Amino acid sequence: MPDAVPAARPRSPYAFALALAPGPLLAGIAGGIVFPIFPIVGQRVGLSLPFIGLILSANRAARVVSAPFAGVLADRIGGRRTLLLGLALQIAVIALYLLGMIAHHEGAAFLIGRLLHGPGSACVFVAAQALALEAGEAGHRGATAGAVRMAIVIGVPVGFVAGGVLGDIVGEVWTFAIAGMAICVALIAGYLTVPDLQAKVARKPSLLASLVGVQNPRLLALGGLNFVVSFAAGGMVLTTLALLVEDRHLVVFGRDAQASAGLLMGLMSITDALCTPFAGRLGDRLRAHAPIAAGALGLTALGLVVIGVAGTTLGVAAGLATVGLGIAGLGPSVLVLMGACVPAQLRGAAAGFLQLLGDLGGMLGPLVGTALFATSTETPYLITAGLVVCFVPVALWLVRVERAMV
Repeated sequence: MPDAVPAARPRSPYAFALALAPGPLLAGIAGGIVFPIFPIVGQRVGLSLPFIGLILSANRAARVVSAPFAGVLADRIGGRRTLLLGLALQIAVIALYLLGMIAHHEGAAFLIGRLLHGPGSACVFVAAQALALEAGEAGHRGATAGAVRMAIVIGVPVGFVAGGVLGDIVGEVWTFAIAGMAICVALIAGYLTVPDLQAKVARKPSLLASLVGVQNPRLLALGGLNFVVSFAAGGMVLTTLALLVEDRHLVVFGRDAQASAGLLMGLMSITDALCTPFAGRLGDRLRAHAPIAAGALGLTALGLVVIGVAGTTLGVAAGLATVGLGIAGLGPSVLVLMGACVPAQLRGAAAGFLQLLGDLGGMLGPLVGTALFATSTETPYLITAGLVVCFVPVALWLVRVERAMV
């Protein structure tokens, strides 16, 4: 894709975040809209439930493989071009969904689309994080990272709602068409407004140099934090919460177990999205991102314990809100610390590495969570809380590292 003349650097990190946010937001929505639609369409056309599950999980598996390469690509050609490439791939994904519906080859088209969605979303998310670090000057990186991460976090739950509501009102084909048009708008807006903030270096890092660069012990520690929070919140909680709500007969606004679980999941996601920018700004103001990450781990563990032992809807809601607050504090802190731990020319590869470990946590969380849930409803939450606590010493070590870098 030809590149426009690089735009001028925005006057503030907030202006840059506003220019960058539509891409990650709409990429997340495009990933989320399929969850209410694919199972219904799949059963209607005779797809088996295991095959539907394979379709839904295909993008995460493909993103695990492609995230490191997306990071290296961001270092080689720049975050801006990588972001635009990811959005172009997202348009192709939506086109495949539409083609499958129109040609009545839903199974093959959906599976290929989800596999392509993996590298597409990896390019968007990894490039957005690398660009956030380039745009945020020292003392403002937490604010920029927080704003960009908020767009990433809120996209998928918005997609859940949009997919269900639009699918009911205008039908599945028009839902995909609307999503495709929205991503086209994001691509055009990104082409016109997102500047090229690629680090100016004499030589681009080779693939080998990028792989060696991510073996930094500090980056491995940050990757561990990203893994454990994704394992806990993005994997285990989201997988087992509906089972917990049904087992404990919890009710939200008189809804059934499925709707009540959805509302409670939304509470955690909204808390995360709303608090993330404030956590980033707080870390900037105090110049203490590592202590905030350590405290965020503590909040996450506390929330998991509350969910595990609570017997009321209000108690579970309080636990989920606490988990949301914890992951909100951890997200921008990990990203800013990553930017301080690696050279500017390797930030894309480092962001891809963090994305890889986060996706691994999100994949393993459902497997372990459902296995532990077979023993009791408390077990997966209490054991996961213990796992999160085991990473607190890692965060405390990073506190000393951050102080040494100041």
